[in-house]
Amino acid sequence: MELKEYLNIIKKHQQLFFGTIIIIALVVLGYFYLLPVRYDASLTLNVTRAGSQETTDYKYDDYYRLQADERFVDTIVEWLKSPRVVSDIYAAANMESDSSAAGKLSKNITAEKRSSQIVAVSFSASTASDAQKISAGIAKVVIENTNLLNNDQKENTWFEIVSAAPVIAKYQPNYKIILLASLLLGIFLGFWGVLIKHYLE
Repeated sequence: MELKEYLNIIKKHQQLFFGTIIIIALVVLGYFYLLPVRYDASLTLNVTRAGSQETTDYKYDDYYRLQADERFVDTIVEWLKSPRVVSDIYAAANMESDSSAAGKLSKNITAEKRSSQIVAVSFSASTASDAQKISAGIAKVVIENTNLLNNDQKENTWFEIVSAAPVIAKYQPNYKIILLASLLLGIFLGFWGVLIKHYLE
């Protein structure tokens, strides 16, 4: 079929075509408009050392330390995926820590290794206050778990965690992009709806 024939089919069923576009746009915009208010938070955890290796020889510690730091960063990322650690975070934040809440946070929280010594943690919360509490809970639990690993070390060269202040921002949907995407989706569905109706006729 030529383009002119497609246009004639759309013109014949223009009520279905434009109706589909309008309905899709309204549904998508309504969905984002009715979403509960949420705050997106970002927290940076830095891995450092309590001391350095004392030696007059070549300092292999400067090389192996970076490798050890990178492995420890991987450990922190895995900690933050653990339901047990998530439950501890809720407890440290003085928030409800039932299984459903812990499961929700474990799906919501994202920990990513940004370098050999930096972990970027992101999550969302219903209020800015909750986001602050959860950020503090994450830092506290990670530091406590790190200290537990440090207890058996003979040298003061083990890991320390430095937590930066969290960045918290209210989520604002980009309605221009959402509207454009919904219109494109509406055009796509409307086009195929018209073709199907034309075929059935």
